[in-house]
Amino acid sequence: MAGLGSDQRGHRAGKEPVMEETIDEKIGRLKLTESESKKQVIDNREEDASPSWSLAGKVLSRKVFHINAISEILRPALGNPKGLLFRDGGPNMFVAKFATERDRERVWERSPWTVSKQACILENFVDCQRPAEIRFDKLLIWVRVLNLPFNLLNSTWGDRIAKEISDDVVRVDVNKQGLTSGGFLRARVWIKVDVPLRRCIAIDSSRRESCDWYELEYEGLPYFCFSCGLIGHADIFCPNPESANMLANDNVPSTSKGAMSLEEEARAANAEFWQVPSRQEEVEVEADEVAADRRMSEAEEEDEPTTTDDGDHTTGDSTDFGDRT
Repeated sequence: MAGLGSDQRGHRAGKEPVMEETIDEKIGRLKLTESESKKQVIDNREEDASPSWSLAGKVLSRKVFHINAISEILRPALGNPKGLLFRDGGPNMFVAKFATERDRERVWERSPWTVSKQACILENFVDCQRPAEIRFDKLLIWVRVLNLPFNLLNSTWGDRIAKEISDDVVRVDVNKQGLTSGGFLRARVWIKVDVPLRRCIAIDSSRRESCDWYELEYEGLPYFCFSCGLIGHADIFCPNPESANMLANDNVPSTSKGAMSLEEEARAANAEFWQVPSRQEEVEVEADEVAADRRMSEAEEEDEPTTTDDGDHTTGDSTDFGDRT
């Protein structure tokens, strides 16, 4: 999968990832010279003991972004916190150093972040790590399970359902009574970026006496491939476009009008799943709509004709098109 780092090169949908040989394994097969075998001992345990609030990040994209471009895009998105510094860590990789722990935790909690709509994966950072040791293989995101029965919209069943979606569940969004709001289950989970996005979940309910399918939606989901469901490349660059996300039955005729192929129809169907705006984006959209309605009402009031005291004539922009004698 392009853009996921050296530890995932050679990955193809439906196949095991090909792990690259490490530098230790390569050197272990070599006959070293005397100077190469000599070790340099560094005792830096007491070096810079002051706390450092940093996060490592990587943009999952085939395109390579310069560190200045990443900084210019992310700095205002992160709220331009005081003292924020960006350090280049390699192709599409960076280290963001914050002045306070509060800023760091705020940025961490508001994941996922994007750079030109490409996923920006964040990871905890320790400065004694090597760049290749940092794994950018998980994305923290809100996922919704739609149209669940009311008896399942609570913390008890919500936690069990969320664990079916992800092995690493951070929390389920419930109120003080342990109930969800909005008519759907909302959970904060870690999803693996080298696994196709899940589109639905099946629940076999004994009370309903049926097994039902429920759609999944992801808040603020970055660009992903409509063919294979992986984050990090578009469908035009998909290494395996004929993978599992095609329509289940190739003999089923296309329901779309026109000459759309089965693969194109599958991509169009997949595009209807997955992505919804975040809660913050929804609030911003609602505020914009309210402001637009207010401006429209004010404009209508200004254009509305007014009536004189005798009731025989009107003033305004209206025009009498009747017969004149």
